[in-house]
This record gives sequence, structure tokens and C-alpha cells, in this order.
Amino acid sequence: MSHRVAVVGVGPGRETDISGRSHAFAYEHADAYRDRDDCELVACADVVPEYADRFAAEYGVSEGGVYEDYAAMLDGSDPDLVSVCTPIPTHADIVVGCAEHGSVEAVHCEKPMARTWAGARAMAHVCDRAGVQLTFGHQRRFGDPFRRAKRLLDDGVVGDLERVEISWGNFFDNGTHTLDLAAMFNDEHRGAWVMGQLDYSTEHVRYGVHTADHAFVSWQYENGVHGVAATGDDVPLSDGPYDFYDCWFRLVGGEGVIEIGRRDGPGLAYRRDGEGWTEVEVADEFDGRVDLAIDDVLGALDGEAETALEARHALNTTEILFAGHESSRRRGRVELPLTGVYDHPLESLVEAGEVVPERGDDRPPHPSETDGA
Repeated sequence: MSHRVAVVGVGPGRETDISGRSHAFAYEHADAYRDRDDCELVACADVVPEYADRFAAEYGVSEGGVYEDYAAMLDGSDPDLVSVCTPIPTHADIVVGCAEHGSVEAVHCEKPMARTWAGARAMAHVCDRAGVQLTFGHQRRFGDPFRRAKRLLDDGVVGDLERVEISWGNFFDNGTHTLDLAAMFNDEHRGAWVMGQLDYSTEHVRYGVHTADHAFVSWQYENGVHGVAATGDDVPLSDGPYDFYDCWFRLVGGEGVIEIGRRDGPGLAYRRDGEGWTEVEVADEFDGRVDLAIDDVLGALDGEAETALEARHALNTTEILFAGHESSRRRGRVELPLTGVYDHPLESLVEAGEVVPERGDDRPPHPSETDGA
């Protein structure tokens, strides 16, 4: 079966891949589609015409398949699979537009889900109602260190999982990955409650959304497993200080512990109670595998297997993300499911002038940070 694929929000290209402003995920998606015999890239859209032209030239998209507006692209190309790689504030409207178009059978959207909790829920609801497969770009699930760690848990090497500890990146843009992995380690159980505190002293706008400097958030899943995340400026994605833990992930079991991304290496190690550390050789795939994520999306679309990237999993993660922000706004614990919250609490606090961060820099907004396709 051949799939007609379109990409929305192609961006400026690989050479201008700047974390927090413009990531070349559209190109990584397209690489994965191009490597498959059952996919044809038929269209692309970007609000910056030269970006769309550059992308089309690299992937052989015809001139008639190049658009500035995603809605015109849908009408003109009738794709059955759409990758959405636009800034976060645009995700919800574009995904809903794709789901309601008629030709689209599946949407694969970059993460986080949406700028607001209401937007995230609307995306999932509309796609479910329309029978459109909705998945999200949590490709780190397919990274070797994380898959091997999950296998250790499933094999009972450290006993039953009791707690997930995270010290990696920020709580929103990176947190969507780390909490997604935490959910994977805990067999996709939903959250029960969340309590957190955030600091936003210096402005950080990542992919169009205000992102806290520091966050300390704890939560419990319905099965009793606990999670704790200590994130922020002093806990970077790569080399740098590890102010809270000596690793990016610590999985505490009833009979031992697993550590992922240790400061002094290796990428994965475990220790059973009363024994020394055992190092596990893993591939350097901490950013995950976009190609395997696309394979997962297509496999589900073709009815071969359920997708690990489904909207239901993303909603569980996103609920904890927004509940952590809401807990900081309320100054108290938030019980789940998260009700009565429709916005992004930090964004609302900034817009209301209740939180006033210092300007991080005075650069003009990059096109990838503005609304549009």
C-alpha cells in the first residue's frame, strides 16, 4: 500500500537547527519516509516560501505540491498521512484541520502536544471522532538505552518499579520526552496526583512557548509508582552540571536500581541490592530514533500493530506536565484527572503580569517561533 505524505512546517533546514528555536524534524521525518518503499512525499507547506522551496528541492516534491498555507495544501494534494512539524502554539489548529479534511487517515505531530491543555484534549477528541490515527514524536522511546532499560525492568532485574527520578533538560519541551519515557517504564499507567514548584526568572521561549527556568515536580501514578523531576538551566541536555542526580534517569526498584545517562558513563548500568554495578553497552541513541518512530506510525496505519506513540499515551504525559504547572499556580497538590484547567498556567501568569521574567535576549522572533504553518 502506497501512502501520500505531506509535511507541514518544514523550517529553514538542517544547517539552522537551533535548539529551542528551529529543529529540523521535518527533514528527519522526510528522510524516514523517503527510505520506505510505501511512501511518496507529495506536498509540503511553510509560511516562509523559500523554506518550502528548499525542502521540496531536496525531496523531489513537485512545484505544484509546494504551499504556504496548510489548508490549501490539504485541498490541493489530498494526502492520507501528514507530519506536523510547526511551532507548538500551532499544533492544535493544524491537527484538527487535518482530521476534519476528509482525505487524511493519520497525523504524526511533533511534541509537546499543544500550547494548552484544552488544545491537547481537542486534538485527541477530534481525531478519535473522525477515525484519524493521531501520534506524537516521542521518538526517544525507540532509543537503545531506554529500550534496554525497559527490558531490564520487564525481566525483573531490579524487582518491581517503585520510583522514577529524572534530571534532564526543562520541564515542558524536554519534559514531554522524559515523562513519556517514565510512563513507558511504568507500563503506561495514568497519573493520580501531581505537586510541583517552578521558577521563571529569565525569559525562555522555546518553540513559541514560555518555559520555566527550574522545576521540581513530584507525582504518583495510579499503580502507586512515584515520579520526581528536577529540571532546569543547571540540568542541561548534554555535558554540564548534574545538580540533582548523577544521571538523567534513575529507576528505583524493590531489589535494585537502574541508571541511564550517568555523568561519568556508561549510558546504562544497574545494581542489584547487595551487589556491584553492572554496565550495559548501549548505542548512543539518547535522542531516539525518528526512523523507527515513523516505522511505528506506518505499521499501525497499515494495521500491523498498535502504535507506541498514540495520542492516549501522549495525553497521559501531557496531563502531568500541565498539572505540574497548575500545582505551582495553585501552590498545592493537584488531583488527576486534571479538570477546570484549559490554558497553560505559566503562559497565563506571564500574560497577566503576575510573573515577569527578565528578558533573556533582545533578538527578534525567528519565523519558526511565530504562528502559522
